[in-house]
Amino acid sequence: MIEVLATLTFIIPLLGGLFLFKFDERKADAIMIGSFFLAMIFQFGVLINYLLDYNHETLHFLYMTTGRLGEVYGIIVDPMSVLIGTVVGLAGFIFMFYGMEYMSERNVGHPVGKGRGLFYAWMTLFEGATLGFIYSSTFLGLVIFFELMGLACWGVVSYYGTKEGVRAGFKAFIVPNVGAMVGFYSAIYIGITQLHDLSLFSLSKVSPAFKPWLFLALLVAGYTKSAQFPTYSWIPDAMEAPTPASAFLHGAAMVEMGVYLVARVLQFIGPLPMWIFYFMAIMVSLTLLIPIINYPVQKDAKRLLAYSTVAEAGIMFVGLTFASLGLEVGLKAAMFQLTTHAFVKGLAFLTAGSFSYSLGTLDLRRISGLKEVLPVNGLAWSVALLGLAGLPPMAIAFSKAELLTTLSAVKVTPLAWLPIMMLLADSAVFLWVGVKWITRNVFGESIVKQVSTHPIITASLVMLLILVFVVPYVAYPLVHEIGFYGLLTGGGH
Repeated sequence: MIEVLATLTFIIPLLGGLFLFKFDERKADAIMIGSFFLAMIFQFGVLINYLLDYNHETLHFLYMTTGRLGEVYGIIVDPMSVLIGTVVGLAGFIFMFYGMEYMSERNVGHPVGKGRGLFYAWMTLFEGATLGFIYSSTFLGLVIFFELMGLACWGVVSYYGTKEGVRAGFKAFIVPNVGAMVGFYSAIYIGITQLHDLSLFSLSKVSPAFKPWLFLALLVAGYTKSAQFPTYSWIPDAMEAPTPASAFLHGAAMVEMGVYLVARVLQFIGPLPMWIFYFMAIMVSLTLLIPIINYPVQKDAKRLLAYSTVAEAGIMFVGLTFASLGLEVGLKAAMFQLTTHAFVKGLAFLTAGSFSYSLGTLDLRRISGLKEVLPVNGLAWSVALLGLAGLPPMAIAFSKAELLTTLSAVKVTPLAWLPIMMLLADSAVFLWVGVKWITRNVFGESIVKQVSTHPIITASLVMLLILVFVVPYVAYPLVHEIGFYGLLTGGGH
């Protein structure tokens, strides 16, 4: 039963997305929100079934096998896939519930109305591809859904059809696609020629001579997907997308799936040489330097948040850097960071989108006095910026705190201090910049006397405001069960 529910979480939105290319306006609204709602409900079904009946087992279901290639396609239902699948299902529904109003003709900055069916189609495919990627147990499944995510990302980023949007859409497709060719094709080649198995479970059987190089190839795929140094520039450009897409791309899908990929590989690949840790520590430190330099000069709300995404994904990679040493807490911390970040970053983007919807601008210099004219939006903006900086009791404070528990790595090498210090520096600089903009945007003198919003916009922000505070407590039991695999320890086929 649980494998059927897990499969339906991504089959339903994939089918819904294909239908949506033929519909628009109210019919498109109904099909889109119905697809996201069903995906969320089936995912909740997976979560409840898993917690009640399976006691944190690893369930591995083989759907297609051959004598020469071993497992060609299957799914894994385990604490990591259940947790992250639930994040994507819940966050995706809230983002697109908001999106029904954002993509209306009432949006001051980007009135749409007719023609939104195409955007819905790409977003629904995006949801299905992301959930399919999360549950896949083979490299063939992973690369198919990876590429479908890239195609959907191109569709949403270039949706408005502007010159900048078209250019950014191609960039968002090409850069991760290059990483996919390096990483997944290497894994599939070794699977075909050496292991005769395309399953993630076969990674532990890769010869010690090839293992670090295969991991590096897959790390390239993760880095390009997650906008890490030196391939980070596509993510600020992708801000040409409508705001619901930006929230999904940054908070629950594209960027996070690069982290998820590397976490999955680390779960199964087994011990890695010490120089892998050194490489990852240097790369993540360089990545965190980029947003630290760029935060103070950003004037556009979405570009400020885009650089924050580079940093937050980098912080997830800090956890994975420690996981490469065999420290399970690093793996847990990375997935905890991914979970908490989804809702804080979603809140930040949907609030920025509300500026465009109500005020017609994303220029932070032109936004002031939110506490008077848009008090809920002002509260959401304050919580989002302080939350992204890592202030308690907001969600990211807990995941960043868990990252600090990996300090046992300094007993292995003093270089372990470098990513930790960069993490703290990033949080400090973002806090400084965030407080500056909160002071001006929320508590400054109001530029306008009255603006309109919509109950759907307000309800979406309120839902995310609640989740920002409660998610750490709800998610941690599953986070605690995430770990490395040797052999398959339980479950069904």
